[in-house]
Amino acid sequence: MGFKYLKIKNPKVILTEWIPFGKNYMTEFIDRITLKGYQRKRIKYFTASEKRDIKDKAIFETSEYQTTVNIIDFIPETSVKFTAEITGNGKKDVFIYVDYLGRCIYASEITKAGDEEEEISLDNLSFIIPDLILDSSRIMSHLIAPPQRYLLETLYGEIKVYKHVTVLTETEITINENTLVEISQVIGAVKNIIRVDNGLIIFGDFGIFISNPNPEKFEKFIYYYPFIRSITGVSRDLFFKLNTISSRLEIISSNLESGVDLEDISEIRGELSRIDRELAVIGIVYGYLKEIVEFLNSSYPPNFGDFDLMILEKIETERKLKRLNYRIEEIGNVLASNNSLATSLARLLTTISEDLERKIANQLAENTKYQVAIGEAMEVLEIGIFGVYALEAAHILLLTSGKENILKYAKIFGFPLEFWIILTVTILGIYIGKVIIEYRKKRVLRE
Repeated sequence: MGFKYLKIKNPKVILTEWIPFGKNYMTEFIDRITLKGYQRKRIKYFTASEKRDIKDKAIFETSEYQTTVNIIDFIPETSVKFTAEITGNGKKDVFIYVDYLGRCIYASEITKAGDEEEEISLDNLSFIIPDLILDSSRIMSHLIAPPQRYLLETLYGEIKVYKHVTVLTETEITINENTLVEISQVIGAVKNIIRVDNGLIIFGDFGIFISNPNPEKFEKFIYYYPFIRSITGVSRDLFFKLNTISSRLEIISSNLESGVDLEDISEIRGELSRIDRELAVIGIVYGYLKEIVEFLNSSYPPNFGDFDLMILEKIETERKLKRLNYRIEEIGNVLASNNSLATSLARLLTTISEDLERKIANQLAENTKYQVAIGEAMEVLEIGIFGVYALEAAHILLLTSGKENILKYAKIFGFPLEFWIILTVTILGIYIGKVIIEYRKKRVLRE
C-alpha cells in the first residue's frame, strides 16, 4: 500500500500568544471594543439591553480585512471574550479571549480546507494555520492601544506572527514515522509524546497536538500550559534581542577605541539613540514578564481538577516555570549590563566629542590669530602704499611745475625744503589711507 495523508476529523486550532498589556491598559483595551457607557456601569454588554437581537449585531467591522467582531462577555479590567468572522479567502469563525495578564487565545474549528470537509489532511491544515496567525494578528492590530502597538512593533516588526499552536482532534492517531512527519508540519519537530487517558499529547517546537476521544476535557490544560510556552518564546526573543544589542554595543566600543571623527560621532550617536529606545521598550516588556512569571510561580499548582494537575505534573510544569524564572533573571542581568554599557559609551562619546570640538576650537582660534596677524600686516602694507602713492603724486607735481631746482636751495632747520615736503606728503598719505581702511572695516562689520 502507498503512503496516505493523515486526515483528522473537524480539527480545532488554538493559537496562544502574549501581549504586554499590563492591568492598567486592560481597561483601555475593553473600552476600544465595547460600549464605554456599559463598561463604566460594570454591566455586561448583552444583558444591558432589552433588545435581545443585539447578540446578532456586530460592535464594529474592519472592512479592510472583511472582519466582523462581536463581544461575548467581558469583566472590566480583567478579561474580554469576543468572536471574529473572517470572510477573506474563506469564511472562518474565530473565538478570541484576552485577559489582563496579556494572555491572548484564538480558537477556530476547521470544517473545510480546499476540497476537504470534516476530514482534513494535516497537509492542508499546515497551509491554513499561517492564515489564521496573520488574520488574528491583523484583528488584534486594530484593537490594541497605541502603547501596546509601539511595544510589539519595536520588538517584532509591524505584525507579530509568533504564536504557539495547539491542534485538537477526536481522531485516533497511530504513531509511526509517516504520521510524525505529517504532525511536524503543524507543530514543528516532535520533541516529546505522552499518553493520557486513551489519547496522545505530542509536543513540537512551536505547538502541541492532542488526540483524544473527548478533546474538550483538555480545556484548562490548553488555557494554562501553552501560555507558559508562549511567554517562554517571548523570553527567548527578548534574550536574543538583548544579545544582538550587546553585539552592536561591542562594535561601537571598538570603533571608539580605534578613533573617530565628527562624521562618525554623528552616526554613533544616532545608533546609541536607537539602542536606548529599544532597551527602554525591552525594559517595559521585561517588567510585565517578570510580574507574570512571579505570579505563575507563586500560584502553582493552579486551582484545577486532578486530571489537569496530573498532566501538568507529568510534563514537569513546575520545573519549567522555575527555569523560566531563571531565564527572566538572566534577561534582567543582561538588560542592566546593556543599559550600563550604553550609558558608559554615551558618556565616552560625549567626552570624545567635546575633546574633538575643543581641538577644533583651539585650531580655529590659532587660525584666527594667524589670519588677524596677516590682516594687520596687510593693513600696514596698504597704509604704506597710500604713503608711497602720495609721495609719488607730490614728486610728479614738482616735476611738472618746474619748481624742483628752486626747492634745492631753500632750507628749514638745515634740511632742504624738498625733504620737508616729502615727509609731510608721506605722513598725510599714511593718515588718509588709515582713515579710509578704518571706514571700510566699519562698513563691512555693520553689514
